[in-house]
Amino acid sequence: MKTVRLLLAAATTSALLLLGAGTTTATASDAPGTAAAGFPIVFQNNTHGAYADAQIHITVLGQITPGQWSYLKPDGTTAHINHLDANAPGHLTKHGVNYPNMSFTLAQVGGRVPSPSSIRGGRIYLSLGSPLYIPVSPDDQGWGGPDPNNPSDPNNDVYYDWYEYTFVNGQAAYGGNTTQVDQFGFPMTARLRQTSSGYDTTRGISRSRAEVMSAYASSVGAAFQPLRSAYRIVAPRSAAAFPADYLTATVNDTWSYYASHPFTLSLPGETLSGRVAGDTLTFTRNGAGPYTLRRPTSREVMACSGALASGSDVEKRLGAEFCAAFNRGVAQNTALWHTPSAYYPGTTPKNDYAAFFHTVGLAGRAYGFPYDDINDQSSVQILGNAAPPTELTLSIGW
Repeated sequence: MKTVRLLLAAATTSALLLLGAGTTTATASDAPGTAAAGFPIVFQNNTHGAYADAQIHITVLGQITPGQWSYLKPDGTTAHINHLDANAPGHLTKHGVNYPNMSFTLAQVGGRVPSPSSIRGGRIYLSLGSPLYIPVSPDDQGWGGPDPNNPSDPNNDVYYDWYEYTFVNGQAAYGGNTTQVDQFGFPMTARLRQTSSGYDTTRGISRSRAEVMSAYASSVGAAFQPLRSAYRIVAPRSAAAFPADYLTATVNDTWSYYASHPFTLSLPGETLSGRVAGDTLTFTRNGAGPYTLRRPTSREVMACSGALASGSDVEKRLGAEFCAAFNRGVAQNTALWHTPSAYYPGTTPKNDYAAFFHTVGLAGRAYGFPYDDINDQSSVQILGNAAPPTELTLSIGW
């Protein structure tokens, strides 16, 4: 049985976790039946006949009130998640287990639904041929997302993908992104428009699913091949079977290098410098400090977690930079950390999964690992003001 856990829908991507930080006042009601329209979300069926509109299911979850999870109804109203809905009329059932029905189909909304004007950690799940089966915790404070590592997960034979976004009208600028941080299910694009500012940008993958799956198989190394299955490609950070020591030698070599060479990272307005002794890099920021960064494990590199996401804000900042550098295969040359043309060199151990998705993402952008927004390489779209977008258009491909 899957463990129900409280989920932050930003999948630990750094840009979206920072959006709306410190904001505690909700601007949209979460009372059942209360309209919470902010801007239209348009859904386009570009599956080329593989799936009818009635077979494309949409599940939108997010925090309308900070700290409280809700789901979006087809009319644009929201309701707090409720575990009792698992036994309410119209509930879902799979493998003898009941689940709340928090989905609607593209046909039900005619391709368009209003978004709340306040939503934090929003996640728009899209699934083909089946709704998603999402349990809610007994205290109604958390929900369980699909988990490819759980062999009994009810969504293992469902094609799904998702879009992430955060927006608080007048307080937090809109930020959203397509993502492969956890997995790839099928291609989708996101076009974000704001007429008043002239913003009009499309991110995502426009190639067919068959093209993406075939190109992946011919592009990545042996360790990354088992991540691909009929239903999805699982990210190495989310695959329990991915070799735990894949980057261990690279991490050790890098730590040894900075034990015998000074570490210096020059960024706009700041310089981080220091040296490794044992398992610890001790460094200063513009001469102030000291700060420390522990040697990460290979799994921590893939997940950008543990040693790379601990300590003070300055230490977390360098941890994020190191995470990106390790994944991109440039950790031992800080002069290349912010040089995209140098990323993913062919002879250096790196994150082949992330490297691949940058080759198929529009404008070379992708969210292939949690800190892929370092040096503006991700698919994230952030408006320059806190006014609502004119429209978000999500295109579902196949």
